[in-house]
Amino acid sequence: MVVVSRLFVYDVADPVHPRLVCRGADTVIQPVDSNSIAYTKVIAGKVFIIRRDVRSGVESRIAQLHGNPDLTSTAWTPDGALEVYGTSVPSANGRFLVSVHLWSKGADHVLYKLDAGPGGLESRWSSRGILKFSPDRTYVAISDFSFYIYGANVRIFSVADRSQKIRIGGSSSGGIWIAKDRFAWAPLSGSAGSLKQWTPAGGVKVLRSGAWYGPAGSKDGQWLAGTLLTDSPGGGGAATPRVLMASVNTSKTFLTRGIASTPGFVTPTVVWYAEERAVTGGGVIATWPDGNVHAFDVSRGIDQLVVFRNGEKPVAYGNTACCSVES
Repeated sequence: MVVVSRLFVYDVADPVHPRLVCRGADTVIQPVDSNSIAYTKVIAGKVFIIRRDVRSGVESRIAQLHGNPDLTSTAWTPDGALEVYGTSVPSANGRFLVSVHLWSKGADHVLYKLDAGPGGLESRWSSRGILKFSPDRTYVAISDFSFYIYGANVRIFSVADRSQKIRIGGSSSGGIWIAKDRFAWAPLSGSAGSLKQWTPAGGVKVLRSGAWYGPAGSKDGQWLAGTLLTDSPGGGGAATPRVLMASVNTSKTFLTRGIASTPGFVTPTVVWYAEERAVTGGGVIATWPDGNVHAFDVSRGIDQLVVFRNGEKPVAYGNTACCSVES
């Protein structure tokens, strides 16, 4: 069972012919185990984590969140033991002082503060936020962009003593934990960019070359995938995205033939990604998801169209919401 785009829960026993288990609205869903999910629910003006057994439908209230996902970026563990969220208070000249909090061991702690200004502009291939606990809950990775649109740092903290292990300058398009202490992220630096990694022992190193965007990883830590951005042949600054899949420990790679984006692993060896089509608007050639979702099996090198049952495609607000995955 996997959660796609934090809204759609699928049974992927057959990843080419999935079954929609449930979908959410005005909530955030996380998987707990093969039979249960955790989701957010507002009750009497407060946000709670609710655990639901998808077979029996039985629900239980787990914990209250301190950050409201509708008002701030948040990350939380399904048992409510850990949570990262932001709060802000007005400061001088129309700016705000943002405090980034960590809830742990039953207490609230401020990790750091940001001097944030008003608004800004985002595009499809601009920065993306990072708020991710490591699989063993030893570390948490945070990007300033999660709380401030002009924020340009990626930080990693120890959960136990809340010390900042590293701060890397520059914006990013997302990051993942490959293993319990190995974090990979994609800096936003155009076609000269690369996928980088951090470990406590080895520090920062280049993991893969190329203009990666929105990296994803298999649950077993053996494979990576991401949208590879290249300049459009027609120029104009438009990006032509394709999906790149790469083995973590070998040189084996796969690249989609057609334009595609937003991969996510639904099994350790199967990647779902969104097929794209060229669109023209405002004099700039660009691409956009066309509604089709593919399943690429990296163990066999086979690419197939995912066949959803009627009404079960991952569509939200009229657009294909695929395929960031939590499993």
